[in-house]
Amino acid sequence: MFRIQLDTVEAQLGPTAAVSLFNDPELGNRAVMTAHYEDEETYEDSMVVMMFTADELDALARAIERAREGLAAAEQGGMVGLASWAEKRGT
Repeated sequence: MFRIQLDTVEAQLGPTAAVSLFNDPELGNRAVMTAHYEDEETYEDSMVVMMFTADELDALARAIERAREGLAAAEQGGMVGLASWAEKRGT
């Protein structure tokens, strides 16, 4: 088993997310996202681990792209822009 950490992302509110690649004889190859608070007292209690296959990672990337589009609409038109964007997409 081995793991390669690719990057960490500091959230504006909430835990730090780390993205890595993981290989295990039983689980196979996965992209892994862990999220945890940096505070040592809450580190173990706050740990969340998500493992993704390539297909699942693609689905997550599409969801992130949609979120980026929605944020851009909100930046341009506030709540009205976001509501219009959501309505056009049936969200």
